[in-house]
Amino acid sequence: MRYITLKNKLSNIYFTPHDIRIAGFKYSSLAMSRWTKKGLIRKIRNGLYVFIDRESELDVRELAGILVEPSYVSMESALHMAGLIPEVVFATTSITTKLPKSYTTYLGEVYYRHVSPKLFFGYISVEGPNQPYYLAEPEKALLDYIYLNSNIDNRDAVVGLRLDPETVTNLDHKKLDQYLQIFNNKRVTHIINQIRKIHVIN
Repeated sequence: MRYITLKNKLSNIYFTPHDIRIAGFKYSSLAMSRWTKKGLIRKIRNGLYVFIDRESELDVRELAGILVEPSYVSMESALHMAGLIPEVVFATTSITTKLPKSYTTYLGEVYYRHVSPKLFFGYISVEGPNQPYYLAEPEKALLDYIYLNSNIDNRDAVVGLRLDPETVTNLDHKKLDQYLQIFNNKRVTHIINQIRKIHVIN
């Protein structure tokens, strides 16, 4: 199996042993090791590689969806994208029904937080530069963040979130209430009520 022949056969920036076999080649760990040392490909994790001359084309949010399935980008990452928090987020955090884990990649740190299948909802498909990825709706990202950070349990903690008042007001509060019923968590409901009091939302 020659590198240039494989590269011309594969259309994706990233690939797996399965992709190699589907393309009609025999997977060789020795070839992967050799090409990695030559700087032709990069190993992201076991069984997942990216072509180095195209690696800058891959978006970290796309990568997050590739590394762990099922998952969707949420928490601080989605809150910042929605304009709910001002801080620039340097790591990408996703939600999964699988065990929590993290990856250090060439695009940055990627973290996965666990929720039960019951709470794995409230996300949309977003078209990335190369392929779609899943992103939490702003309402769900806020609930995920509160739910998975048990230290957010009083008014001071809510103020410390530095939520953008206009963006909070523009949330779909009917949807937020529907999602709260599914969470069925007293602390999360209390914090959402505190947010509404602070931002004078009836």
